[in-house]
Amino acid sequence: MNLQINDYVVYKSAGVCQVISEETQSPDGITEILYYKLKPLGDPNSTYYIPVSTADHKLRRLLSREEVLNLIDTMPRSADDESTILSENCRERREQYSKIMKGDDQKALVQMISSLYFRKLDTEASGKRLSSMDDTAMRNAESLMFQEFGVVLGMKPEEVRDFIARRVNAMQQ
Repeated sequence: MNLQINDYVVYKSAGVCQVISEETQSPDGITEILYYKLKPLGDPNSTYYIPVSTADHKLRRLLSREEVLNLIDTMPRSADDESTILSENCRERREQYSKIMKGDDQKALVQMISSLYFRKLDTEASGKRLSSMDDTAMRNAESLMFQEFGVVLGMKPEEVRDFIARRVNAMQQ
């Protein structure tokens, strides 16, 4: 992966990061290693150093605009359209969340968010609340998705939810 300064990439569950620089460091005092220095958009106080030699395995490029719009256009519109991927077992579901959040499959992330959204609607309809584990997983997944979609679509992450809602509503009419 050949990255340039100011490129955006996704680094696992840290989310979207901007390449700030390339730096050579010698962690053992002998061998020099070239690193990409990354600043995550969601936490500007953090910095990550990823060896250029392993960047292909740890980073991925952002989705294209077409890929983002396709993901939005194929989101389930109702609980009937949604095929849940989530286990009913709490422990298994926690493991699923972790695997999806650490993975690179944006379709699985969108499916997880959709499943949680419909689970939330269902529990609220019966006068209950979504479990704190499910609620936290949903917020974290949305944050990752909104960061990437926002950069790709040229908007702030907090504007993405309304954009998705408008696009979905327009398609239903």
